Amino acid sequence: MNDRRNGRRNHLAAIILAGAAASLCASPASAANPPGGAQGAPGTQGAAAAGAKPDLAAAKRHYSDGERKFKAGDYAGAVVDFKAANEIKATPQAERYIGLCEESLGHPQEAASWYDKFLEHVPEKMATQGDEIRKRDADIKALPGKVHIESTPPGATVTIDGKALASPTPTDTELLPGSHTIRLSEQGRLPTEKTIDVTFASTQTVTAELDAEPPPAPPPEPVAAAPVAPPPAPPPPPPEPRSKVPAYVTGGLAIAAAGVGTVFGVLALNDKSDFDKNPTTQTADNGDTHALIADMAFGVALTFGVTSAVLFFAKDEPAAAGGSAKADAPAPSHDRDARRETTGIRVTPTPWIGPRSGGAGLAVRF
Repeated sequence: MNDRRNGRRNHLAAIILAGAAASLCASPASAANPPGGAQGAPGTQGAAAAGAKPDLAAAKRHYSDGERKFKAGDYAGAVVDFKAANEIKATPQAERYIGLCEESLGHPQEAASWYDKFLEHVPEKMATQGDEIRKRDADIKALPGKVHIESTPPGATVTIDGKALASPTPTDTELLPGSHTIRLSEQGRLPTEKTIDVTFASTQTVTAELDAEPPPAPPPEPVAAAPVAPPPAPPPPPPEPRSKVPAYVTGGLAIAAAGVGTVFGVLALNDKSDFDKNPTTQTADNGDTHALIADMAFGVALTFGVTSAVLFFAKDEPAAAGGSAKADAPAPSHDRDARRETTGIRVTPTPWIGPRSGGAGLAVRF
């Protein structure tokens, strides 16, 4: 029984030792041919991480296959081989070819990214290729971006950087790289503005919702203006000074009439003296006539004298402020008396009756 147990133990130990030896023999092979070695990326990175040297032979093989496919126009297959070679060992030659493949496949942004990597370390022997790639890179980065513009509701007018597009939303346009302002407007709705950044060879969509305009606010209620008092009436202009010419004329007439009265008065006195000496009808008639003329002349002299005095000493009163109607209305008698009193002259008509004649006179009081 013991012999059997010992035999089993020895047999198990032999199996374990054989497995360990087999694993030791398999380790170098697995390191030389890692999983996924056809692609070169995961296995190679794992070997590199473990400190193993890159498989340059595999890199050269991928690079040669990529060149062959590139010349044949198989850009999709070529880019796979070039990327596999570049993952094993990065080279500017592989980066250049990857950029050319991406550009040929219609991937401008990926192409520009690989061109930039190549231009960071262009070998001297590839100076000509560097100039070519630099021009291609500049041309790609100058490509416009495509912008699709939509609005809710559709049919809005689109203005980009102040220039209106010909077609309303939804619409497509191309814009150069940079910042742009898009304005959407529609009748009866509030306009909307959006600023976007466009990168070269990019594609983006801009959407906007246009809100309806609010109803107009009711006009403000008119405020009653405070009554404005009429401006005060301007003061009446000062009266023009009265001319003294009428006073002088009437005064001259009064003097002339007084002279005539004096002459005929003297004649009347002579006729009375002659009548007393020799009373005759002719002498009496002459005396009465001369006396009447003298009385009339003195009456005229008195009238013109008073008129001249009134015109000379009277002063004009300012017009009443109540209007022309009140100014033209006849003044009461007591007002006339008051005005006469203000002038300092009072005129009173006085009748005169003689034994053989009659007349009227004026009583003037200064």
